[in-house]
Amino acid sequence: MPSIQTRITAHPVAAFFFLAYAITWTINAPVLLFDMAPSWSTWGLFTLGALGPFLAAVVVLWVSGESVREWYKPRLRWRLRLRWYAIVVVLPLVFVALGTVLYGLLGYPIDLGVLDLGVMFYLTLPAFIVFEAIVGGGKEELGWRGFALPRLQARYGALQSGVFIGVLWALWHLPMFFTASAPHGTWPLGQQVLWGVSVVGFSVVLTWLYNETGSVWLAMLGHGAINLLSGLVPIDAAVVGTPIYDEVRVAAIGTFAVAVWVVALVLVATRGMDRLSREPASTSGFPDTTSPAGNPRRAD
Repeated sequence: MPSIQTRITAHPVAAFFFLAYAITWTINAPVLLFDMAPSWSTWGLFTLGALGPFLAAVVVLWVSGESVREWYKPRLRWRLRLRWYAIVVVLPLVFVALGTVLYGLLGYPIDLGVLDLGVMFYLTLPAFIVFEAIVGGGKEELGWRGFALPRLQARYGALQSGVFIGVLWALWHLPMFFTASAPHGTWPLGQQVLWGVSVVGFSVVLTWLYNETGSVWLAMLGHGAINLLSGLVPIDAAVVGTPIYDEVRVAAIGTFAVAVWVVALVLVATRGMDRLSREPASTSGFPDTTSPAGNPRRAD
């Protein structure tokens, strides 16, 4: 009977996803089992749980005899052209702007005052994005894009890999939909489903970012930016607490999801995502990491 080490080495991607789910769901379990109220404790558990994908990758690399440092060091490159840092901030704003237009076209009232968050908010936004990338959800990218994506692209196209990771990434959040301690738990079912659809689309966008730069750090920043800015679709405050509020929330996240997918499909059509590199496997069955990005495309 094959040992656990043999199975992990033979099926690193499957082992990674299994461990990512197992680690995160185990850490988050007390919140659900004990119906914990929102507090610093629940925030801490969710924050620790977000380390699941990274810890899963570390375990698979270690068991397979790969160097964690040598794997991640070239993928955490931060010396990129300024335009890439601008893109990770602008993209979520594009999603919000396009989603707002679609939301308005459906006839729902818009309150642009929601966007008036003060000069200091926008001046400090880059710092908040970095914080969210490191402490918040952005650190998940060390696993999703840093580990799973290169291996999947060694066999499949960029689009297929991005969609596959997106589906499993969305489902990985499932425990958060069963507790009021997480924002997801207060959403109506329709909003939860549409949120999942937007996550899959955003996974395709992050796949493009990673493949164009070879930088997981940029994907982390993109993840942080979307977490901070995705809630800015300007719902009219007058509908909050009214009978149509749930309907309005579903419409807002639905139009946002459509906006994300419009951008994702434009990238697919114009950037030829399936022509992006399929990272060559090394003799150990892992993608070659000899190039700075682990990716034969440019990384400017």
